[in-house]
Amino acid sequence: MTNYHYKTCLLLEDDREDQEFFLRTLRLVCSHARCYAVSNGVEALSILKEERIKPDLIFTDIDMPRMNGLDFIQQLKESKEFQNIPVIVYSGSPSGQNVSKLQTLGVTAFYSKLNFRELPKILAKYLGM
Repeated sequence: MTNYHYKTCLLLEDDREDQEFFLRTLRLVCSHARCYAVSNGVEALSILKEERIKPDLIFTDIDMPRMNGLDFIQQLKESKEFQNIPVIVYSGSPSGQNVSKLQTLGVTAFYSKLNFRELPKILAKYLGM
């Protein structure tokens, strides 16, 4: 019997098609990873705090309703319980201002969704077994 170390991630993505593409790609690259998907920062904070989920890694978009990715990351980094979870920004908004702000917030990496063919490599890098 094989004993797998399951990795867990949290995905913040408001676009349903992008969310499905991410999850489908994750299943192909790392079938033993678990992923919770939400559509904004409010839902993400709720799942982290109320459902006591502690993912190994968080992937987030920037432009989302209710609470965008920048505001979510800022609140996450202010929480002692969650501040050390690595955050990967996977967004279609690679403006210089966003990248500078993200570096200040201490994100692990920033990738553009516009280069969607890179997603399997990104997932393998961070969640590969």
